[in-house]
Amino acid sequence: MTQTPALPAPGPSPLAPGADPARALRVTAVACACAAALALAVCCATGRPEAGIALALGLLLGAGNGLLAQRLFAVGVPMVATSLMRLLALTLVAAASGVFLGWRNVVLVVAAMAVAQLVLSAAALREMLRRR
Repeated sequence: MTQTPALPAPGPSPLAPGADPARALRVTAVACACAAALALAVCCATGRPEAGIALALGLLLGAGNGLLAQRLFAVGVPMVATSLMRLLALTLVAAASGVFLGWRNVVLVVAAMAVAQLVLSAAALREMLRRR
């Protein structure tokens, strides 16, 4: 019977000295929350509150995806097992938003989720280059 190796302790990644993956997730969460508040305010001011809610929902869901992945990885659940389930759950929430916000706003939810993933990628790249 083989034992699986223990998970590494939280903190700086052994792959990039000085890089902190948790910092990238925090930066993403804060940036997306601020962008969600701004999108909601601007869209409400222009008379499109449903569009603002759709954008805010997508940004928050996209930022939450990274945080959820970190939590599941820390518990020891294999990334392969959770990736499809997380993507399926996010897709279902985006589709369900069409029922409440109108079908034409589903595109805004999905686009904002994609923007949040780009923000996460940029924050991760910044962390990798931080101590170069």
